[in-house]
Amino acid sequence: MTVTVARYFEPSEAHVVRALLESAGLQATVADDHHVTANYPLTGAIGGVRVQVPAGQADEARALVAAYASGDLERELEEAVGEPPEACPACGSTRFATRAPATGKLLAVAVWMFGAATFPLRGSRGECLACGHRWGRG
Repeated sequence: MTVTVARYFEPSEAHVVRALLESAGLQATVADDHHVTANYPLTGAIGGVRVQVPAGQADEARALVAAYASGDLERELEEAVGEPPEACPACGSTRFATRAPATGKLLAVAVWMFGAATFPLRGSRGECLACGHRWGRG
């Protein structure tokens, strides 16, 4: 019996998480990715793309998914390769939130509603959770 350990709106992210779980020696599968790819507006109705593992591996898989979602795995990779983590330009804190501009969000919703297409948002902004400083990001 398989258990769902994560759900995503983007099939590509579900496959990244599946690969992460498989690299840890777990048996993971992705369900409903073809439905979402064929008809993206259906994503919410079916509950997104599911990442599933055998019931006996669910606890270990959930721990890895939580580490992925929190950014812990990214920080470990940055430390391993010697890359400095992204930080607030004002105070140097690595605790910040990223937000997409409202105009980009509105455009994305309009394109999705009329064309059933998605696209990545650019020009997001960072806000430091330590000092409140805001800055533009790529």
